[in-house]
Amino acid sequence: MRHAQQISIVKILFLSTFLLLSPLSAFGENVTLKFEDIYDKDGNLSEVISETDKQWVTIEGFMAPVLKAGAKFFVLTKKPLEVCPFCEPDAEWPPDILPVFTKRVVTEVPNWRRIEVTGLMSDEPHIDQGTSFYSKFRLLKSSFTPIK
Repeated sequence: MRHAQQISIVKILFLSTFLLLSPLSAFGENVTLKFEDIYDKDGNLSEVISETDKQWVTIEGFMAPVLKAGAKFFVLTKKPLEVCPFCEPDAEWPPDILPVFTKRVVTEVPNWRRIEVTGLMSDEPHIDQGTSFYSKFRLLKSSFTPIK
């Protein structure tokens, strides 16, 4: 066997072994979350937020009414909302929300339509410059699709 062929075979064997022994998350597999994973039974944030920081996560929920036209973020909720609780000073906020920041301007989805969101988890506190919306954690670089 020629020397170049032997080196190619060794490279293939090494790469195959690396792929078999490496954890899938190293290759960008998303962590799937549910709202029950994010909040404990008392409504407090769970350890999942810090454990998934800087990881791609996928979660299902409902888009709350968008706060501002042209916004590049929305709030994902566990249950559909009829009205925007963030728009009225006296309105009660839902206990389980997830701020979602997108790459593009958000096209609103009907509040009764379930969506799947994938984004990069961030557990650093943040104030949105355009709306002054404060979040302790959020998804960044997110995309979403309605579920049929």
